[in-house]
Amino acid sequence: MRITIPEQFAKCLTSPDYVNDCLNYYWKNKSGILIPAIESRLLALKTEWKNASKYPETFEAFYGNGNIINRTSKYRSFLRLAGGYNILFGTFISDNTRFELYSEDAYELKLTRKIGKKLTSDHIFGTTEIGVKMFKNYVDSNWDVKYMSNEYVPQTLHLNCICRILKSEHQKENVDDTSGVARGKHTLIEKVRLLHYIECGIPLPLQVHKLGII
Repeated sequence: MRITIPEQFAKCLTSPDYVNDCLNYYWKNKSGILIPAIESRLLALKTEWKNASKYPETFEAFYGNGNIINRTSKYRSFLRLAGGYNILFGTFISDNTRFELYSEDAYELKLTRKIGKKLTSDHIFGTTEIGVKMFKNYVDSNWDVKYMSNEYVPQTLHLNCICRILKSEHQKENVDDTSGVARGKHTLIEKVRLLHYIECGIPLPLQVHKLGII
């Protein structure tokens, strides 16, 4: 299986082929230890969901009555952590992936060694969206753990990418500031095209910083 980032996302990067190689390198080196952990996490999520669904009042109060797409709930927020931040158990870091992404201005600061405290890390696709998308696909697959851990997770590794951007690019500096990456206003399809970056004035393509030969 060859891992390939979506074409629309590839167009937004300076070196998409290198990123593809890095994702394949990461999965080749980490999947052996990750897959059992991912399987365990998925089984736990299913068990909780199925058991809670037996209790209508509880399911309504904390699980959005099963509607994690359109309703906020405690469980939807939990998926942000269980699926968005932690489905890869903290292994998706530059030491393992061998690349970093930067906005143009942030990368200039890195190259000139003037970063200081001017940068922050942005989860490009949003951790809640990642977690909810993962869980929906898990349910739609009829709780197919093997499919999720061996196909879905590796083919969506790009959703875990972060980008180093200026703090001023990340959030509004004051109430009159119109800049800052929008939160919760774009679909994942729109985010793959980095529309939320384009709208706040972050130049594309994003800079791919290479950390070695893959």
